[in-house]
Amino acid sequence: MRIITLDFETFVSADYTLKKMTTEAYIRDPRFATLCCGVREHDNLRACYDAPQFAAWAKSQDWSTIGVVAHHAHFDGLILAHHYGVKPAFWFDTLSMARMVHGADGGNSLGALAARYKLDEKSVPYDLFRGKTWAELGVQGQMSLSDGCLHDVELTWEIFKRLGDGYPLEEYKVVDQTVRFFTEPALEGDIPLLEDLRQAEWDNKNGRMIALGVGAAQLQSSAQFVALLEAEGVEVEYKAGKNEPIPAIAATDNFMRDLEGHDNPRVADLAAARLEVKSTIDETRSARLAAMASRGSLPIYLAYCGAKTLRWSGGDKVNFQNFRRGGELRRSLMAPKGHMVGVIDLAQIECRVLNVLAGQDDVVEKFRQRRDLYSEIASKFYGEEVTKAQADKRGLGKQMILSCGYGSGAATFQRTAERGTYGPSIKLELEECVAAVKIYRDEHAKVVRYWKTCDAVLHALEAGAADFEWGPLRVKSDKIILPNGSWMNYNLAWDQERQSYVRKTRRGSSKIWGGVLTQNICEAVSRLILSQAMLRIAAAGIRVVGCTHDELVMVMPEAQIEAAMAFASAEMVRDVPWLPGIPLDCEGSFGERYSK
Repeated sequence: MRIITLDFETFVSADYTLKKMTTEAYIRDPRFATLCCGVREHDNLRACYDAPQFAAWAKSQDWSTIGVVAHHAHFDGLILAHHYGVKPAFWFDTLSMARMVHGADGGNSLGALAARYKLDEKSVPYDLFRGKTWAELGVQGQMSLSDGCLHDVELTWEIFKRLGDGYPLEEYKVVDQTVRFFTEPALEGDIPLLEDLRQAEWDNKNGRMIALGVGAAQLQSSAQFVALLEAEGVEVEYKAGKNEPIPAIAATDNFMRDLEGHDNPRVADLAAARLEVKSTIDETRSARLAAMASRGSLPIYLAYCGAKTLRWSGGDKVNFQNFRRGGELRRSLMAPKGHMVGVIDLAQIECRVLNVLAGQDDVVEKFRQRRDLYSEIASKFYGEEVTKAQADKRGLGKQMILSCGYGSGAATFQRTAERGTYGPSIKLELEECVAAVKIYRDEHAKVVRYWKTCDAVLHALEAGAADFEWGPLRVKSDKIILPNGSWMNYNLAWDQERQSYVRKTRRGSSKIWGGVLTQNICEAVSRLILSQAMLRIAAAGIRVVGCTHDELVMVMPEAQIEAAMAFASAEMVRDVPWLPGIPLDCEGSFGERYSK
C-alpha cells in the first residue's frame, strides 16, 4: 500500500468558517472551494496543487492502493469523498492517534503536537487568504500559502512517525473505521419528522412561557430567574462559586430539582420552563439533523478516544452516541431505499466485565444462566417479588447493580434515583439508599475488594515506576495497557486538601479513587470487546455505519440483512481469548429506521 500525506487549504471568510459552522455544513456548503492541497509521498515527491490540478491528479490515482495520512482526517476525508469522489484504501489520522497516545486532554492540535515534538511551528498564513479566492491571492500569495500547506504536510508526516512508535496495529483499523463513519455516510434523515420534532419542542417551550407570562431571557438569566422565584416567596439556596456564592439553580442542583415538585404550581412550572429553555438539545439537534439531511446522507462524527477510557465521544455538535433509545431522534434516521438498518448491542457489558475482573464468580454464573439480576436484587430491596413489568422497581434494581458497582454511596444513589438515570424517577429517603447500597456490597464482596485493589494501583500509577501484569491488563509507568496494546494515561497527583488522588488535565483536576478507576477499566475493556467485534464484522463485508458505547449500527441491502444480523450477533458474543469465561450476550433488531 502506498502511503501519502495530504492537507487541504480551503476558502474561508468572516461568516463562512469552521468557527461558526460544523465540519459537515462547511464542507457541503455551496461556498466551499479548495484553494490548494499539499501532497507528500516520500522525501523526493512533494507537491502543492491548486483545485483543478488536484482534481486531475486525484483522478489519475488508483486509490484502492493508497493509504492517506491527515491531521483531522474527518475534514480532509469528507472533502475527498464529497467533492472528488475519492475513497482511499485506508485512513491514518494523527489527531485520533494523539488522543490515545497523549490523552484526550493532551493538547492535540497540529501546532500543539509540533511543539510537543520540538518541530518547526506551523506557517500557514491564514490572515493572508481569509476571504480570498485562489486567483485573488496573486502569485506571491499563492506561493506563501503553498509553502505553508506543504510545511503542514511535512509536520503531519513527522508527527505520524512519532505517534506510530508503539501504536497498536489493531487501533489503526479502529481509526480508519471511525473516519469512514463520517466520510462515507449511509443513513438518511426523515426531514418532515425532524421538522415536526423541532416545531414540537418550540411549541412546548413557548406555550409554557406564554402561560407563565415570562420570556426566555428571564428564564435563562440567573439573576432574573432568582427574581421570579423571590417574587413567589421562594428563599433561593446558594452554593459555592468561583469567586462568590451563586444560586443553586443548575439542572443538577438538589434545590432546583426540588423546585419541580414545589407546592406552588407556578414555582414548579417556572422551574420546568427554565430547564426546558436551558436544555435545547433535542430542538437544536433536530434542526441540525434536518439541515444535514437536506444536503445528503448523514455523516456520523465520532471522536476516536474522545473519552479518557478510550471510548468514542460525539463531535460536530451532533452527538449520535446519546440519542435516547426509543426516542424520535433515533427514528428519524433511516436506511436508504432497498436497505435496512441493523442494530446490535452488548447486553450489560460493563457489569459482566466488572464481575469477571473482580472474580465475583457467583454473579458471573447468574449471567451465564441468563437470570434477571435487576429484578432479583430489586426483590431483595422491596421485600417482594419484582418482575420486568414493574419498570420503576426494576429500574431501581438496575441502578443497584450498575451504579453501586462503581462504588456509589447512599447520597449519590439518592440523587441518581431521583434523576431517573436508570428508569422512572424515584424519591427515596437516605436511609433507604443506605440499605440499597448495603445489599449490593454484601452480595458483591469481591467487587468491593477490587475497588481497594484499584486504590493500590492508583498509588503505583502516581509513583510512575510500576511494571506488573494485572489480570488481562498491564500497569506500566503512568499507563494502564489493554490486551491489544492500547493504553489509558494517568497523570496523577496527590491532593492534600482533598485527601485524594486527582487526575490532572489542561482545565484543572478531578478526584479519582478506586471506584472511579474501576469504572475507567470496565469502560475501556468493554470498548475493546466492542471494537474488536466491529472490526471482525466489517472485515466480513458488513457495512458498519456507527456505534455507541455498547452497540453497533449497520446498513445492508434488505435481502442480506437477516444473514448479516446472524453473523454479527455471533461475532458480538464470540469468546474473548484475553478475558476467558466472560458470558457475553447481545440483543439485536433491524428495520427501515434506527429505532432500537
